[in-house]
Amino acid sequence: MAPQWYAAAAAVTMAISFSLPAHAAKRVKTCTNGATNWPQCTATTAPAPAPAPEPVPVETVVGPKGLDANLFAMTWSDEFNGTTLDVTKWNPAIWYEQPNPTINYSVGNGALQIWPMRDSTGKFFNRTIDSDRKFQQQYGFFEIEAKLPIGKGVWPGFWLFNHDLPAYPSKRPEIDIMEAYPGGGPNSGWGDSNLHPVAFASTIWLDASTLGGTKTLPTTDLSAAYHTYGVDWQPNSITFYFDGKPFYTAYKSMPDPLYVLFSLWYGSASGTPDASTPTGPGNSFAINYVRVWKRK
Repeated sequence: MAPQWYAAAAAVTMAISFSLPAHAAKRVKTCTNGATNWPQCTATTAPAPAPAPEPVPVETVVGPKGLDANLFAMTWSDEFNGTTLDVTKWNPAIWYEQPNPTINYSVGNGALQIWPMRDSTGKFFNRTIDSDRKFQQQYGFFEIEAKLPIGKGVWPGFWLFNHDLPAYPSKRPEIDIMEAYPGGGPNSGWGDSNLHPVAFASTIWLDASTLGGTKTLPTTDLSAAYHTYGVDWQPNSITFYFDGKPFYTAYKSMPDPLYVLFSLWYGSASGTPDASTPTGPGNSFAINYVRVWKRK
């Protein structure tokens, strides 16, 4: 039998050994970089790479449809992104008429719309929207994207003109980029059996009585979708474009600056409007944009 002092010492030893936590047998050093052993703890951590620079936005150069945009510099345009006609660019009537108080045009949803309508007297009336004395240019490319109206009598047009010359009215240069006469119907070649436009004409007037050239282009239904109509007017030639493709060139010289016109008139080869002519915004001459450039 062991002495009493021995048993007491053994009991204290057991108490100490059982009171130690299990992990106390090994100290684990954790470094600030997350490593658990000394070589890794002392290694230098590489800095995080710098973020990649933001890409520089590339400006989109807009040119005439079907042509190299880098050959042109835009000088004037209207995208019709507002809600009213921009009177710094446009007049609501041609210079020899007072604007009809019956409003048959609007700007909205990215387009200028001009539609057939009767005024307070019950008559169909002409509407012209032009840039007379607000913008004119000598030479360049002029283009619109537009959808045309249908019906008896309607006569939409996109043209360039100058009446403000010393020799006017005998001197009045004019470039008709697009004129359509759907009311003429199938026998005329201008319209189909429903009086939808299926052709348009481009014409040059060197002055009031001197024709410089004209071309009629048969097309699909021009009221069913938007199409582009343009002219490349250079010092010694005038080339007309439809949907980005040239279809007629006249080798003529027209040195006078011209301004821009949109017109919805009645008559000529389209006949006289009547009760069958659709009225209101649903039958509009709708223009998505007009753009003008000069060659660089």
